[in-house]
Amino acid sequence: MKKRIGTIVVILVLALGIIALYWYIDRLDREEIEPAGTVAEQVIARDLEKNYPPTPYAVAELYCDIVKGIYDKNTTEKQLETLVQMQLQMFDEEFAELNPYEELLEVTKEDLAEAAEKKIVFAGYVVDRASNVEKWKSDSVEYASIQLQFITTGGSGRGTASRTLVMRRDADKRYKILGWRTAEDGGGDSENPGN
Repeated sequence: MKKRIGTIVVILVLALGIIALYWYIDRLDREEIEPAGTVAEQVIARDLEKNYPPTPYAVAELYCDIVKGIYDKNTTEKQLETLVQMQLQMFDEEFAELNPYEELLEVTKEDLAEAAEKKIVFAGYVVDRASNVEKWKSDSVEYASIQLQFITTGGSGRGTASRTLVMRRDADKRYKILGWRTAEDGGGDSENPGN
């Protein structure tokens, strides 16, 4: 009888150990999948000096994440200022000169106020597949472009704003945003988030 009780106790301890191990591993997996913090905090946590996006596709995705952070309702004033600075870090030198920080911040705040007034909410974005990146050279300078769409809701319903992001590779081999063409330039969409 004592041998049976001992066997049952050992089996229960092993079962509890297996359950505890399963629970611990499951919890770790969920923590890796569920990023901590607001959209702005997640974007700001990226260090562009050390970890600048290596490809035009990754540049476009980060740019879209910055715009998403700017339009997130939980973004604070200080975070907004940091996100606008991050945008400037991604701009080509010429494009950054055309968009000084103070002006870009002011335009961004005006866009946010207009979106709030019209009850427009940034719902997300879509970046073309990496295989759709167009690359070319001109005078030994490398360029790239990729299409993306910003999706909004509210206001007059669902809207999209299409852009073709144009980039130029700098001396450090980083693709920097040289500018963009909007659907309005070529015949198009409405509700244009971003700057």
